[in-house]
Amino acid sequence: MKNQIIGMAIAAISFTSFGAYAQVHVPQMAKEAFMKAYPQVHNPKWETENGNFEGNWKEGGYDHSAMFSPSGKFVGSETDISPEKLPQMAKNYMTKNVHAKVKEASLNKDANGTTTFEADVKGKAYIFDKNGQFLKIGEDD
Repeated sequence: MKNQIIGMAIAAISFTSFGAYAQVHVPQMAKEAFMKAYPQVHNPKWETENGNFEGNWKEGGYDHSAMFSPSGKFVGSETDISPEKLPQMAKNYMTKNVHAKVKEASLNKDANGTTTFEADVKGKAYIFDKNGQFLKIGEDD
């Protein structure tokens, strides 16, 4: 009984110390590519997504993430932004067509260097090009 209590206490301390991020083994090539692209980030929290490795960090009060393949190829990035920083055309679209306040927004870049904006409302992600032209609706992540 005493050993069970000690074991449960160690497990609780471990969970509290490490939070929601499980320890992930990140391939060296992915780590090196991340460090080269984001030298200002020293201790990203890593997670896996679709076989790729995503480094997460906070900077300037906003959440950031960048994803790399195991071989170190850039897959994409996402930076949270204030909804006010969405392009005016995107804000106009949301006001006219969605009739709901945008609570979360992000600036995204894919492997080809294409920049998009995302406005999250009611479980849906409204995607806009770099100028604010509506592209599609996806699932909020």
